[in-house]
Amino acid sequence: MNRRDFLKGAGAAIVPAALPGALWASASPVAAAAGVSQSSQVTAPITAVVFDERYPDCQIFADALERHGAKAFATNQDAVQLWYGPLRIYLAEHPGRVAGLTTYADFSVSRACGRELKLTKIYEGAHDGRRSRTELAHRLSTIVHDEELIAAVAGDSWAAQLANALHSLPAPSVGGSARLATATTPRSAGHPGYLNSWLLS
Repeated sequence: MNRRDFLKGAGAAIVPAALPGALWASASPVAAAAGVSQSSQVTAPITAVVFDERYPDCQIFADALERHGAKAFATNQDAVQLWYGPLRIYLAEHPGRVAGLTTYADFSVSRACGRELKLTKIYEGAHDGRRSRTELAHRLSTIVHDEELIAAVAGDSWAAQLANALHSLPAPSVGGSARLATATTPRSAGHPGYLNSWLLS
C-alpha cells in the first residue's frame, strides 16, 4: 500500500482536518476523550522521529532529537511504507513517543497509523510560509503547558529549539483542554511553504 491509496482509504477521517480553519476551530479536545489516562502521567521518551529528508528544517529537527536518543526515520516520500515497515518494527522493540516534522500529508498518515499503535496526538504545530517569502507563521496546539513551546519558536533556529522543547514536554493532565499559541520567525532557507510538527504519545 502506498501513501495515495492509504489516504484514499482513510479519506473520511482525514478530509475534515484538511478544511481551512478546521485544525484551529476544533482544537478544544479533552485529554480524557483523546484516550489520555491516569497511567499516562509518566512522561515517556521520544524514541523515534519522522522527518522529510528533502527539507533542511526537518533534518535539523530530527538531528536535535537524535541527540536526545531518538532514532530518525526519513519518510522517503512514503510515510505509509515507513509506518508499516521499519518504524513499526522499531516501535515494537522501543515503545515511546513519536515526533515528526513533515508535510501535511505525511502528518495525516502518521496520525492515522499511530492510532493503530494506540498513539494519540498531544501536540501539533503548523509552520506556514505561504503568505510571505521572509516570514514563517507558527501555530501551535497542545494539551500540555505550552510556554516552552512558544519560546522555542521565537528565534532563527526554531526547528532545533522546538525539538528540544518537545523532548522535555510533560505528560498531559487528565481533563486538560487544548491551548493555542502563535509566533512569527524569519523563514528558513529551503522551507517548502507549509510543514507540520507533531508529537504522538
